[in-house]
Amino acid sequence: MGSPDKVLEQRILHAQIALQEWAIAADLWHDSGFQSYAERVDGEPGKDAVVFILHSSGDLARLLDEDYEPRLREQFAEIADTHGFFYDNNDGYSFSFFANNEPLQRAYDEYFHWKWVCSLIVEDFGDLYAELYQYFHAHPDRLYNLHHREFEILLYRIFQSLGFEAEVGPGSGDGGVDVKLLQRGPLGDTLAYVQAKRYSPSRPIGLEAVAALRGVVANDGVERGIFVTTSRYLPSAVTFAHRSSGVLELKTSTDVAQWCHQAQGGVVRDKSMLVSDANLLSVLRDVNAGNGNHVVHARGRYNTISNVFGLVLKETRHAALLMRLPKQITGQDGHGLEGHEVPVLNDQILTVKNFGTVFRAKRTVDDRGRVAYWDGRHHFETWDRRPTFFSHLD
Repeated sequence: MGSPDKVLEQRILHAQIALQEWAIAADLWHDSGFQSYAERVDGEPGKDAVVFILHSSGDLARLLDEDYEPRLREQFAEIADTHGFFYDNNDGYSFSFFANNEPLQRAYDEYFHWKWVCSLIVEDFGDLYAELYQYFHAHPDRLYNLHHREFEILLYRIFQSLGFEAEVGPGSGDGGVDVKLLQRGPLGDTLAYVQAKRYSPSRPIGLEAVAALRGVVANDGVERGIFVTTSRYLPSAVTFAHRSSGVLELKTSTDVAQWCHQAQGGVVRDKSMLVSDANLLSVLRDVNAGNGNHVVHARGRYNTISNVFGLVLKETRHAALLMRLPKQITGQDGHGLEGHEVPVLNDQILTVKNFGTVFRAKRTVDDRGRVAYWDGRHHFETWDRRPTFFSHLD
């Protein structure tokens, strides 16, 4: 029996193989495939998470979407049910699969939340996603399931959120230093080195590893060395650290969980509080002066054509803070059902800066240098500054 995660993954794989083999035998598999929710949506999975998605632009989509060949459709549903799943039609060409019983669905909810949290472990997400810290405060045992590089970056983000100036190492060839910490104070600056070891509980940290960190600290004239592991320490390592007069500190997953709790408190829930009115007006002045690409645009709901405009307030390599902008119509038909609109770009936007309009997004850059932002529902790209068409006709 494998780990719980592996068992859940195998269930998905076996179901997909069985469904694909049936579709191939029925000559229905053309232009079809499977994706995870993360691959297709890249959003937070939430409760009743989508386990996997079938996408098709061929005969299989027609079979599942239209009212013909009911027996074939029943066979497809029976195979899914046999493997523990049922499906729901999203839009006629993509179909979401869910577990067909509550305990299994809860297990997948937990599994996909874990996978989503892992996707947040990049160097500049920590100040936007409190969920990152909430999760590991509640599940310190999961720290061992991280990749060793993810563990290092998580520690780096935690220390930043706790007020340190931090620098994460290259991941290899770092001389035994994974994170460097600088804490500024009235009596001078304090430098510390952090060594991270993501080991299993059955692989304790011995004297040699702890002594090696002590040697690097001494050679570089650093004030402190902090050893952090998901495992435990042998008595010889503990004794050696105690004899270092406070230079060495030995920490475990329990300590990391407590740091996460403290870091979580520093992440502001109301993102509008992260941007002052003065900063917002400064961005607005840049926009109206024609500087930068701060205004972005996305399409809205299905069936109708609607527009969502946003203002990029802050951004880093992987993350951004956006504000939804009000719109104004610049031209419409006689019934008001179709026309063009533009975002409001004056001081009026100060009145709509609040908890509901300022939101976080993932930032990406494609191979042509085009920047895009994804908030889990909308794909934003730079607005071309021209009135944008809308239609309320279904």
